[in-house]
Amino acid sequence: MPKFSLILLLFLLAACSPEQEASAPADTAAADKAEAATEAETKHAAINWFDGSVEAAFAEAEANNGPLFLYWGAVWCPPCQEIKSTVFKSQEFINLSRLFIPVYLDGDTEQAQAWGEKFGVKGYPTMIVFNAGGEEVTRIPGGIDIDRYNTVLQLSLNQMKPTSALIAQVLAGEGSLTEDDYYQLAYYSWGQDTGAIPAGTDKTSLFLTLAEGAPAGELRSRFYLRYLLNAARQIKKEELDPATLDAAVISANLTEILGSAELTLACWDTLAYYPDDILEMPVFAPNQLSQLESLWSESLFNLRNHSSLSKAEKIGGWLPKLYFATRDNAALPETDQALLRAEMARVDAETPDSYERQSVINTVSFVFRQAGLNGDARDLLLAELEKSAAPYYFMSGLASLAEKEGEFAEALEWRRKAWEAATGQATRFQWGSNYVRALVRMSPEDIETISTAAMALLAEFPDSKELFAGRNFRILQRLSKQLTQWQEEQETEPTSFAAQVELLCGEQAVGSTEAENCGSLLSEPAVASAG
Repeated sequence: MPKFSLILLLFLLAACSPEQEASAPADTAAADKAEAATEAETKHAAINWFDGSVEAAFAEAEANNGPLFLYWGAVWCPPCQEIKSTVFKSQEFINLSRLFIPVYLDGDTEQAQAWGEKFGVKGYPTMIVFNAGGEEVTRIPGGIDIDRYNTVLQLSLNQMKPTSALIAQVLAGEGSLTEDDYYQLAYYSWGQDTGAIPAGTDKTSLFLTLAEGAPAGELRSRFYLRYLLNAARQIKKEELDPATLDAAVISANLTEILGSAELTLACWDTLAYYPDDILEMPVFAPNQLSQLESLWSESLFNLRNHSSLSKAEKIGGWLPKLYFATRDNAALPETDQALLRAEMARVDAETPDSYERQSVINTVSFVFRQAGLNGDARDLLLAELEKSAAPYYFMSGLASLAEKEGEFAEALEWRRKAWEAATGQATRFQWGSNYVRALVRMSPEDIETISTAAMALLAEFPDSKELFAGRNFRILQRLSKQLTQWQEEQETEPTSFAAQVELLCGEQAVGSTEAENCGSLLSEPAVASAG
C-alpha cells in the first residue's frame, strides 16, 4: 500500500473509534462516555519509541521495508526539551510516528557517541529520517512550528528522496524539482548538514539557485534568507566581494518578507536569531539599513505572541528589538525593560513542567542578558536551580555571567559545581572539560588544579573507546589544543594528560574509527609533545 494511503488510513482510524460506531443514537450517555474515553486515551498517547539497540531498529526497518526516525538528544539540552514539549506531544506527530521505527538515542547511553559519529551528528538535538535500506533521507531542524514540522516529516515518508540526491539534481541541472522537493529542502536542517552538499560546493550560489527556482512565498523566502546568511559568512571570511551584491534587490526582498506576517512566521527560525549576520553585511546605504532595522524589529515584536509559536519562540520575538536597541552598550529604555520583565515573569509562572522549563528559562535568561539585565538573568537562574531537571546547565549560565563581570573565583566555583552535579558519561566529560578550560582562562597559574582536573576527566572512561568517538572526541580535541597552548604560555613541562591520552589511543582497535581519530590527534602538538 502506498505510504500516502497508509497515512490517510491512519487518520481515518484515529477519527472513528469502534465504540462510536456501535453506539445507538438513543444511547447518548453511552456515546458521550465512549467519546470521552477515546479523547482521554488520545490525550495521553505517546510515541512508542523502539525498545532495543540501534542495530536492531535498522534491521527491523529493513525487514518491514519501512522508514526509521532517529532522535538524538540529551536531558540538559534546551532545544531538545523544546522538541519534546511541542513536536513530540503533537497528536499528529504521534500518529505519524506509527508509520516508521522511532528511535530515541540519548547522548549519554552506551555507544551513542559512536553512532553520532557514524551519522555525522554535530549537536543536540538531531533528527534524521532514514529509508528502509538505512540511507539518510533528510534532517529536520528544530525551531519551526509543529504544522510545518509534521508536513516535512510526512513528505519525507511519502517520497523518500534523499536530500543529497535532490542537491545533486540541482547542481547537475537535471530536470526541475517538484514543490514537495523544494519543501523538503526548505525545511532541511542545513546547520547540521554533514554530507548532503558535496565538498567544495559554493553554498551561496546553491541557495540563490534554489530561491530562484522555488515557488513564490515561504519556500522561496526560506531559501533566500539561507542565501543571505551564507553570503554574509563568505564576506566575513573575505571569500565574497560585497560589491557583487545588489543592495536594492536584497532590501526589496527583505522588505517583502518582513512586511508579510505569513512569511515572517515561516522564516522565524532565521529572522529571530540572525538579524546581525545579515544586516551587518557592508552593502546597505544608511537609509536602507535604518528602514530594514526598524521593519525587522517591529515585524517580529508585533508577531511574538502568535499562536503558531511555542513559548520559547515567542520570547525570541524580542531578540531583534533588543539587538538594535542595545548596540554600542546602549541601555534599553525603561518602558521596554518593564514590559520585558512583566512578560518574562508571566511565561515563568505559566511553565510549571521542569523539562519544558529547560528550554523556556534558558531563552528568558538569554533575552535578559541581551537586554543588559544581567541581574535579572542571575536571579532567574539561581531560582531555577531548585526546579530544573538538569540544574548543572544553569550553573554554567551563572558561571558565564560571573566571568563576564570579572568575578573569576565565583565563575570557577560554578563551573566546578556544574561538573560535580552533571550526570551521564558524555555530559560529565563536556562539563568537566568546560571547567578545565575555564581554569586555563581564568587561573592559568594554578598548574596543579588544572592537571589534576584534566586527569580526572580521563579516569571517567572505563571503556576508552567512548572517549574517541563523536562529540566526546571533538571536546577532547579542543581541550588538548587549549592545554598545549597553556603549557607553552606557562612554560611548563607536558602534563601527564597528554601521555595518558596517548596510552589510551594505544588501546583502540586497528582500523577502527576511534583509532583513526587517535591518529589525527597524535599528529597534533597537543599529544605529540608527551614523552
